[in-house]
Amino acid sequence: MKKLLFFFLAICFSYGLASAQTFPSEVWHDGKVVLLEGDTLKGQVKYNLETDLVQFSHDQKTIKTYTARKLFFFEIFDNLSNRYRQFYVLPYGIKNNYKAPVIFEVLLQGKELSVLSRESVEYQVSNYPYSMAGSYTRMVLVHTHYFLKSDGTIHQFSGKKKDLIWIMNKKSGEIKKFIKANKIRTDKRPDLMKTVAYYNSLFE
Repeated sequence: MKKLLFFFLAICFSYGLASAQTFPSEVWHDGKVVLLEGDTLKGQVKYNLETDLVQFSHDQKTIKTYTARKLFFFEIFDNLSNRYRQFYVLPYGIKNNYKAPVIFEVLLQGKELSVLSRESVEYQVSNYPYSMAGSYTRMVLVHTHYFLKSDGTIHQFSGKKKDLIWIMNKKSGEIKKFIKANKIRTDKRPDLMKTVAYYNSLFE
């Protein structure tokens, strides 16, 4: 009977997680889209960074879809996070030095280094709480960070401290001291943003 109760609670818990989740790419946002040819469209915007597609509608009846090749920039007010978010299309090397237009969210702009991000919805296996045996699968939002350097090159960030110091090699000594003094965790977004802001300040 006790095992049956645990099983029932586990099912309810996993169902609650799955049904309660809403991701930014699944909903429409107030915003604007600037096309590569120069036109600016204001209305409802929906995006998908996994496919590099943006949908636009001014009346929720007619929907237009744009690939990254036709976009320059778009901005939304994300009601889920209650903030404005800006995205730019930039050339990025996919493989064998071939570059294609890719949509990046701009988290921080700096003269020496800017922080970009892309997001994806992925399956994650987690253990049940409350001492329940077994595990469950749920969908989570995963962010991958990138650095845009002053020379225009874009580098994907692994989250590791040594890679961050390599990217910031112009001021590696100062950055090592900053990371140690502030107990920075380079795989955490707030700490990463703080470190990049400090790095940019060293060039002012």
